[in-house]
Amino acid sequence: MTDQTIVKIEVNSKFYPISCKIGEEDRVIASGKLLSEIISTLEDKENKISESKILLMAALILADKNLRNTNETSEIIGKEDLDLYEVVLWLEKLNLKFKNIESLINNS
Repeated sequence: MTDQTIVKIEVNSKFYPISCKIGEEDRVIASGKLLSEIISTLEDKENKISESKILLMAALILADKNLRNTNETSEIIGKEDLDLYEVVLWLEKLNLKFKNIESLINNS
């Protein structure tokens, strides 16, 4: 039994059979719709731009969105790491204060 299936996606008013893993069908179809939406914003009404160039431009737009999302995610993770580092420093300082209090109690 195979874990692959075929879905038909519509891109730029054309249907394409695409192989994907079972369970990924909705995501593949949604990706095709997104690609088609981007292409529709790029289409030249006078057909001066070739289909391959339109597809290239759409791919670049998607790649740019992916890079921006990756960078934003990295910035968020970096900030969370910084926040966690600050919490650890605060806890270490608090621990030293407790040790000082313990020492004062033991010496009295």
